[in-house]
Amino acid sequence: MQLRRLLPAALYALSLAATAGAEPRWTVVHSESMIVMGDQSANTLRDVAQELEQFRAVLGRLSSNGQPAPTAPTLVYVFGTQKAFEPFLPLHNGKPVPLGGYFQRNADTNTIALSTEGFADDATVVFHEYSHLLVGTAVRSIPVWLNEGLAEYYSTFRLKSGGKGANIGLAIARHVQLLRQRFIPLSQLLAVDQSSELYNEGERRSIFYAESWALTHYLMTELPSGQSLINQYASAIAGGAVPEQAFTATFGMTPAAFEPKLRDYLRGLTFKAWVYTFDERLQQGAALPPKVLAPAEADAWLGDLQLRIQRTGEAAKRIERAAIAAPDNAATQLALARLRLSQDRTDEAWPPLEAALRLAPEDFAIQYRGGVTALQYVDRATGAMEADLEGRAHDALTKAAALDANSPDTFAWLAYASLRRQAWDEAARAIAMFTASMSASFAM
Repeated sequence: MQLRRLLPAALYALSLAATAGAEPRWTVVHSESMIVMGDQSANTLRDVAQELEQFRAVLGRLSSNGQPAPTAPTLVYVFGTQKAFEPFLPLHNGKPVPLGGYFQRNADTNTIALSTEGFADDATVVFHEYSHLLVGTAVRSIPVWLNEGLAEYYSTFRLKSGGKGANIGLAIARHVQLLRQRFIPLSQLLAVDQSSELYNEGERRSIFYAESWALTHYLMTELPSGQSLINQYASAIAGGAVPEQAFTATFGMTPAAFEPKLRDYLRGLTFKAWVYTFDERLQQGAALPPKVLAPAEADAWLGDLQLRIQRTGEAAKRIERAAIAAPDNAATQLALARLRLSQDRTDEAWPPLEAALRLAPEDFAIQYRGGVTALQYVDRATGAMEADLEGRAHDALTKAAALDANSPDTFAWLAYASLRRQAWDEAARAIAMFTASMSASFAM
C-alpha cells in the first residue's frame, strides 16, 4: 500500500525532471494578512509581503482606529522572471496580456500575481486594484469619482529608505498632461455613477480617471483638513445628499467656483506628496517559518491560479496530474474539486472537496476556501447531497472562524451557511461578529 502511494509522486517528479530539467522550487511564507508563494527565496518573498503589508498599513492609518481593514485571505504568487510568469497571465485574443502584475478579487479569496522582473513598472495596477479592495472593505458607500480617485492616488505607493518609509500621492504625469488639454465640468464628474457613459466609454473614461485623481490629489494635499472633508463629503453622499449640494456644503464653494482652482493647480510645476515612515512592527517579516512546497502541491496552487484567469485547459492538465501524484494533499484535492465544478462535473467534485476539508482541519485557507466553494455550488447538488454539503460548508467555515477571528468574509459566509440551515441564532451571532470586524469606519 505504501509503495502504491509513493509511486505516483515518484513518477510525477521524474516527469517534471524530464520535461523541465530542473523545476523551480516553490516556497510559501505567511504575513499578517497574506499567503505569499513563489519560485524565489524566502527572503525575497518576505520582501514582497512586507511591501504589500506596508501598503495596507498606510491605508489603515486612515481608519478611525488606525488599523488596516480586515479582508478576505489574499494569495500572492511571485515569479522571478516574466517568462515564468507568462503562462499565468490573462489572455486577450489568445495572447498573454503583457503585465508585470495584476489583482483579482474572487468570492473565496483575493489574488495578486506578479513578476519581480516587471513589477516595478506595473506595481500601480496592483496597488490601484488593491486600494479598491481595502477601501471597499472599510466603506459602505463611496462616490465613483472618489473611489477611482483614491485608487489612482494610492497606486503611486513606493517604498523608500530601504523599506523604512514610503512615498504616496506622487503626481501621475499622463493624467496631468491629458487634463491640461481636456477637462470636464466638475458637476459632471461628481454626478458619475456606475452606469454613466463617462465611466464606461474609451477616451472619456481616461479623462474621468485623470480628473478623479486630480481632484482627489488636490483635496488630499492642498487643503489643510482635506482628508476629514473628503470623509464628510462621502458621508453626506452615503446619506442621500445631492452631489453638487454636498460638495458646496463641504468645501465652501460650488463645483463651478472650485473648478478654476483645480485647473490652476494642474498648470503648476510642483505637486506635493506624503512621506510615511514605518515603525519596527511593520518591518517584521513572515509570521510563520517558510515552507517549501512539494512539486505536486505547488502545481495545484498554480493550476488554481490558471483556473481563475480562465486558462482552463492548462489548469486542467496541471491540477489533474498534481491530484494523481498527491492524493493525500489538501491543496491538490481542493484544486481538483474546483476544477470539476468549473467543468460542470459536479458529482465528481464532492469527493475531493470532502477529502481536502478532512486532510487539513487546522489550515484556515483550506477550510475557508473549501467552505465557500461548497456554498457557491451547493445548489447544483440534489436531495440529501444538498443538505450534506450545507453541513460540511457550515462546519468548515466554523473551523475557519475559530482559526482566524478577524476575517469579516468568514463570518459573512458563515452567516449565509447558518441561514441556509435555518439556524437563526447562529446566523445572528455570525452577523454580529461580521459587524464587529467591520466596525472601523474609513476616516480620511
